[in-house]
Amino acid sequence: MFKKILVLSALVSVGLSSAYAQIMQQDSANEEQEKSPVFLANYDVEQNEYNDCLSKVANSSAAGYTACVNAEIKRQHQAIEKFYRELLKNEKAQKWNNGTSLTQGTFKDMNDQFVAYRDRLCSLYAVAMMNLYNNIEWGKRECMMDLNKVMLAKLQRLYDEIDAEFSNEDDLGVSESTN
Repeated sequence: MFKKILVLSALVSVGLSSAYAQIMQQDSANEEQEKSPVFLANYDVEQNEYNDCLSKVANSSAAGYTACVNAEIKRQHQAIEKFYRELLKNEKAQKWNNGTSLTQGTFKDMNDQFVAYRDRLCSLYAVAMMNLYNNIEWGKRECMMDLNKVMLAKLQRLYDEIDAEFSNEDDLGVSESTN
């Protein structure tokens, strides 16, 4: 049983490390490119509100920290939903979604599945990392924030690229392999 938990812990840790690496790469790319006003208008990438909240509850109870994390998760999810609404202004996205509504269609299905995946993975992560966090809820919430950041980065890329026109394989970054 201990070996299974150890293996699961390692797998979850590797997955989150990969997600963190993607976030860091996306952050670097975003610094080099002009940031989209959609992203900046809907989510504070510097997490100022979250950091302010944490500083106010420093050396406080776990409940204080959890309240800060919960508020940040809510802000992140609002930003994710805003991206969906912005994407739905695009004809390609409307067609993909089978309509312009977020209450039904592919965007709703995608969001429901993302939330279910995120919550389940983070629940497992929290169990596996219990010795590190000493609080299952804290570990779960931290994991949820990390996965939300990954989703926000992916949606930002989608938003920036959905109308991009590519004229050839070089524009896509694809090169022919030589034998």
